[in-house]
Amino acid sequence: SRPGFELAFCAPHHPSCTHTLQNMSAPAVSKASAKSVSASPPVCCEGLFCFVKLLRNVLANAGKNRDDARLDEKLDELHEKIDFLARQITVERQHTGESVSSSMTASQVREEAERLGIEVARYSKLPQFDASILDTYIPRCRRLTQLHFGHIVSNPHAPMAFKEKMGYNMTFNLVPPGNGNALHMHRSIEIFVALDGKWEIAWGMKGEHTVVLQPWDFVAVPARVCHSYKNIESDTAHNIMTILPGKSWITWAPDVVDEARKNGAECDDNGMLLKYASLIGAADTKKLAAQSDTVEWRSMGPNDMAPYVHRFSEQKPFECRMLEEARADGQAPFIEMFWKQVEPESTFLLPRREGVDVLLVVLDGSVIVKSDTGRSMGTAGKLDSVRVPAQALSKSEVVISNPCTCPCTLLVTATQMREQNELYFHLC
Repeated sequence: SRPGFELAFCAPHHPSCTHTLQNMSAPAVSKASAKSVSASPPVCCEGLFCFVKLLRNVLANAGKNRDDARLDEKLDELHEKIDFLARQITVERQHTGESVSSSMTASQVREEAERLGIEVARYSKLPQFDASILDTYIPRCRRLTQLHFGHIVSNPHAPMAFKEKMGYNMTFNLVPPGNGNALHMHRSIEIFVALDGKWEIAWGMKGEHTVVLQPWDFVAVPARVCHSYKNIESDTAHNIMTILPGKSWITWAPDVVDEARKNGAECDDNGMLLKYASLIGAADTKKLAAQSDTVEWRSMGPNDMAPYVHRFSEQKPFECRMLEEARADGQAPFIEMFWKQVEPESTFLLPRREGVDVLLVVLDGSVIVKSDTGRSMGTAGKLDSVRVPAQALSKSEVVISNPCTCPCTLLVTATQMREQNELYFHLC
């Protein structure tokens, strides 16, 4: 059976969740019919037009060979796409009654999004933390980490990209070829998503069992299993996304703490970095980690991980519900993850469920986030993340639009666990 929220999200041609530009906020516009629209571009596209013009001038002044027809063809194609996008936006504004001259300012757009609690975390603008986790002191484990929600294990003070927790910890990790993280375990499940490139997921006390994730695959490693990841591409650094539901707690495999210390890490016996532990006190750090010989490790054989691997090619969604934590009304904390493809020049409504928060990670393409009035509240490109909290969906319909002529692929994380930041999710 498929998770309930995923079904509501992805039901084909259902009038309440899937729409085209023709029946949603603006009519679909062909390139031919767009020519009848005023050529004056909206303010949001003026910079793109200027960039293409500037690029042509620079190439001309640099003595570009005018016989290079292929480059000219590409520039023409880029200009045509920008022109089409600008006309599409103009048509939408005319359809919704919004004039170009009286469009909302950038600050007003931000205020509208903030009122609803909608946020966009841009990959290009998030800080990349170096040496923020114990194992990054080990040469083969060096990487950069971006924090979206919660805490980074070993470093409880890194600032989040989003303003509010959603019940789970989430990071992006940019990992050089051949590198990965050290063997460890958590009291909760841990989810790894291959944002790009190929990744080896290892488990067992020595990492003796492995499975390979292709781009956009993910795996939900059960709680208390010793595991790690590794970028197995030979030439390129790639990104892997991690989600740790509930409390940020870790135990490193035997010898990891000693190896990190030999490479310069200053930490306690649990592996908490002292420069961060001193800020919250020794008593509190003991709540975030434990030594490897004081905990019970779960054993999994070479074929036992297969049920927890979710292949993009198979479109198998993931669901974890903590039924033992159900409220009197029967609602239990849960996390669901699945993929959603937005067809070219189409839109859809986010399903509305009481108390359910939604996070969208753009795996490829770009989207525009709109209110029910058709006003744009944010845009997101590849590897950007859009947080749509439950309160936003309770106040207004939220529309996701793909303005481009190519499909957009989203990774959707739907959760009802806002109050479970201290809970360990161990069922899956």
